[in-house]
Amino acid sequence: MVEAVVAVPGTSVSDGSWRTREGLPLPPILAAALANLQEHGYHGTTVRGIASGVGLTMPSLYYHYGNKEGILFALLDIAMDDLLARIRDGLEEAGSGTEARLANFVTAVALHNTRRRDLAKLHDESRFLGPELREQYIAKRSVVDDTLIGLLDEGVEAGLFETEDAHFTSRLVLGMCNSIVDWYSAAGSSTAEEIAERYAQSAVRLVTVNASS
Repeated sequence: MVEAVVAVPGTSVSDGSWRTREGLPLPPILAAALANLQEHGYHGTTVRGIASGVGLTMPSLYYHYGNKEGILFALLDIAMDDLLARIRDGLEEAGSGTEARLANFVTAVALHNTRRRDLAKLHDESRFLGPELREQYIAKRSVVDDTLIGLLDEGVEAGLFETEDAHFTSRLVLGMCNSIVDWYSAAGSSTAEEIAERYAQSAVRLVTVNASS
């Protein structure tokens, strides 16, 4: 079953549950849409194909999501909420430790790109959103970017991190993490947790003062 993460009321982040939190099933329309988008891409996916996959009429589907763009946005919004929830809970668990906060941030992004790979692969499809919906999507993406830049600046100010341009370094780290969706397989030799840990360690080493000594 295709699943997506939502924030679970009452979940404690102190026990590390943000790393392994189970998802909730997508509504049938969105599950069918995600499967179609994965197989055919945005342009190859049709509203008729999605509707037939869940036994609905096209007017019924339009009633729920408006059009194909609305369906894509709904899936992207779920994907972003998943990512932001993991980041939020990872930072909360790390407390005030700057290195731990950076490590948990990277771990959260890496887990999003492994545990929720089908949803994470849709981020590239955001280019097909119209201006209004794309602006809403970018607003959430900006929270991710700004959070990482803030962590890097915090580390530099504390004398822990060394980077001449936090914006450039944030793009480097996020690009590294987001490439996971291109090669990750649940059947591979490394688990999602192992991959996330290695990426977190690499990111911290990348910016830590005297890391090579």
